[in-house]
Amino acid sequence: MVLSSAGKKWKDFKSTLTRHHILPFINEKEKLRQPLELYKFIEKAYWDAFVASSLSEQFVSVHTEQAQRREKCKYNHRLSRKGYAGLEDDSEDTMPRVEINRSTLWKKARKDEHGNIPDPKVVEKAKLIDELQKQVSECTLTIFGSNDVLTMALGPEHPMRVRGVGAGISTRQYFNLPRQQRVKFAHQLKESVRLVLKEETLKMEARTKQLVEAERENLLNQLRQLLPNFDPSMLKLKTNPC
Repeated sequence: MVLSSAGKKWKDFKSTLTRHHILPFINEKEKLRQPLELYKFIEKAYWDAFVASSLSEQFVSVHTEQAQRREKCKYNHRLSRKGYAGLEDDSEDTMPRVEINRSTLWKKARKDEHGNIPDPKVVEKAKLIDELQKQVSECTLTIFGSNDVLTMALGPEHPMRVRGVGAGISTRQYFNLPRQQRVKFAHQLKESVRLVLKEETLKMEARTKQLVEAERENLLNQLRQLLPNFDPSMLKLKTNPC
């Protein structure tokens, strides 16, 4: 999960450079000779290679194809980095008496900071979701498995992902497991990541300590060569008792 997140951020960074700082100046090559001041840490050789790659016929063709595919995404969410998992945790605190299901999260993820839905297309679907949820609560509509309120409102799910629950959850895990097991699975996943990060942190601390000790020993050896009568205790700080 950590590597996947890092890979996505790396991809997003390159995409930002291409969309905002390269393609708009495709006919103004002079502006592409140097990276912007904001990205001055990019060496010119790497920048030139990246610009050339982004302006190649193969890349432009793929970019156009992906842009057309992106336009088919009608209902854009407004989630921050916390994702659906963080949104669900927040909702359970602020809406203790409301059942938090994926249709509820889907609507909430598309609201702005004032609780409004700016996109008319999303408003239309949100109203449909509310109507379907009302029918379910009144027992005039039956839902089962993957044929729940969100599927009825938006259409069938993609085989490899589930809308309204975030990344890393497959259709089999979500629809074939009871909610208690799904929550347990998500908790175990978070806990395993936490333990891995803790283990790696301890390894880094141990490695840093080794490097510091090695550097200290190297310094002492140099001082011994320069000062035949050198005493390492001379480097210890003396505290003033007053």
